[in-house]
Amino acid sequence: MLTGWEKAVFLLVLLGSLGATRTTFGNMFKIIGRGAIPIDWTTTFKRILPGILALLGKPLFKTRPVATIIHTGVSWGFILYMLVNLIDIIYGLFSGFHFLPDSIAGNIYRLFVDIFSIVVLLGVLYFLFRRFIQNDPALHINETVMLNEKARKGVFTDSALVAFFIFFHVGFRLLGASFEIALAEVDVFQPAASALASLWSDMSTGTLVFSEHAAWWLAIGLILAFIPYFPTTKHAHLFMGPLNHMITSNDHTAASFETIDFEDESLEQYGAALLEHLPQKNILDAYACIMCNRCQDACPAYITGKPLSPSAIEVNKRYYIRDHVSDLAKGKESGDRLADWMLSEDAIWACTSCGYCVEVCPVANEPMVDILRARQDLVMMESKFPKEAVATFKNLEVNGNPWGQSAQDRENWIGDLKVPMMREKGKAEYLYWVGCAGAYDSRGQEVSQAMVKLMNHANVDYAVLGTEETCTGDSARRLGNEYLFQMLAQQNIDTFDNYGVTKIITQCPHCLNALKNDYKALGKNYEVIHHAEFLAELVDQGKLSPSKASNANIAYHDSCYLGRHNDIYEAPRDVIKAIPGVKLEEFPRNKNEGMCCGAGGGRMWLEETLGDKTINLERIEDVKAVNPDEVATACPFCATMINDGIMAEALDTKTSSKDIAQYLLESITE
Repeated sequence: MLTGWEKAVFLLVLLGSLGATRTTFGNMFKIIGRGAIPIDWTTTFKRILPGILALLGKPLFKTRPVATIIHTGVSWGFILYMLVNLIDIIYGLFSGFHFLPDSIAGNIYRLFVDIFSIVVLLGVLYFLFRRFIQNDPALHINETVMLNEKARKGVFTDSALVAFFIFFHVGFRLLGASFEIALAEVDVFQPAASALASLWSDMSTGTLVFSEHAAWWLAIGLILAFIPYFPTTKHAHLFMGPLNHMITSNDHTAASFETIDFEDESLEQYGAALLEHLPQKNILDAYACIMCNRCQDACPAYITGKPLSPSAIEVNKRYYIRDHVSDLAKGKESGDRLADWMLSEDAIWACTSCGYCVEVCPVANEPMVDILRARQDLVMMESKFPKEAVATFKNLEVNGNPWGQSAQDRENWIGDLKVPMMREKGKAEYLYWVGCAGAYDSRGQEVSQAMVKLMNHANVDYAVLGTEETCTGDSARRLGNEYLFQMLAQQNIDTFDNYGVTKIITQCPHCLNALKNDYKALGKNYEVIHHAEFLAELVDQGKLSPSKASNANIAYHDSCYLGRHNDIYEAPRDVIKAIPGVKLEEFPRNKNEGMCCGAGGGRMWLEETLGDKTINLERIEDVKAVNPDEVATACPFCATMINDGIMAEALDTKTSSKDIAQYLLESITE
């Protein structure tokens, strides 16, 4: 189709585009390579399917169904256009070339291109309307959140540029097809292009040829100009998002992050103070980010007015990289502390580590883990942390529990109960891990007592450690004190080794997560069972037979560390449903979209002074909406926060928050 001089010009433009693309893409991967922990690129070959599913938009369908469907249509069209552009270039360079002419495959190809051209054009118009006319609040970040000043306007400018590029690229290509049809004959497999072609019936052949050439140059020229610009825009997520899914391992959880080898004397930095202290994967997160703000939609800190937005973390990383791309690509130290530009110190301590941002992110980003690494730097390198954490760390170090009570009092909850001790029994099938809350908190003690009665009733072979038990270290780790966490963990590991422990039951999701996931990173792999799963199994096996009817409407509150972090949603519900007469209610925000109680991430021990309201009172809004007779929990921290919220709001409920084990015990008749 192209003339000789047009082909020469095209080749020059192509070489220029490829040269610029090599520079921009090269800089991107050089900057990713600055990270402290290398990406294991071999995993990409093992996880091609998750990458393909991400490319096709599957992870987007978690939330915002309307926008997701339209976005998926635009994405699929854009992916199809990668092939279309290649074929169009061949069509332009080789006279008389037509892709699979007079064949079923060729007809299907032309039909798909025609349909998706319209889908993309309409989709782009929708997103322009949503962002610039409707001005959807979900696309904004609160003014209280630290956000790069350029990003306030830059995200919208970037969106407009890319939207107009896609619209005109696809539009000119559609026009080009219509001019080609006008020069030949109507193509029933290109209905939209044929309809446009009917408008050009009065044009001369020369005008049609010129118009086809002009449309080809505009369509292909736009893509050649955009490719090198692509890595600098948020739309790099189209390929970096799938890549992020491919480098994330199957056993990776929202709570997973690497341990620190304190015996490595070459280490000069604990945690992350600078951009290059983050792992390569978390720098890649900045390029993968869609900037859709889904992560802040249910972030407990953000929706209660705290100065934290998970989205802003990735946006700030992206704009910081953009502002320093040359120096970072050359290997120069960034020099600017994360707390000065990525997120404020108040934001660092506002996170409850609920995992919603990791769970909902369609491109596998992990802003929560960035926060935990920033905490490690503040605690272990700067000694800068909330004053309440000072007492927590001291209590954990001296007494082995965050309450600061004597280690010798760990068995006080037992009272007159018959509880087998590991030091006397020597070995048992299950270690019943009571946990600090189960041993010291009055509400937690009632749960421990209920569990012992249920296990005794079911003739379970178990034992407890009593005074030999110490805190798992979960709160220390989430608050950034990795050294204290490992010290506590090693004490427990030594005790487990002494008794040959392999199976552990616990009612605390935070203990569950630490023993199951954090200890695995230390080289120990235990079978850790949450009491909800264990009780549900005992009921299923007929070893526990609830018979006393309750006739109560009970709503179950999902614990973040039980649900999102460890994917246990149904077991607690199964326990409740096993009780005769009970009607199980669901909160509006439930399961993987459940609302945090506010106590995770070590926040149980910190005062909540920022924001419009406390997080537990935000959760109580769901309690008001459902108005159940009772609220069931499966976590001691959640029980405390929910109960405090019910009391603060003076809600008319039959009881304060109870654990599922207590409800089950009430239904067991001796």
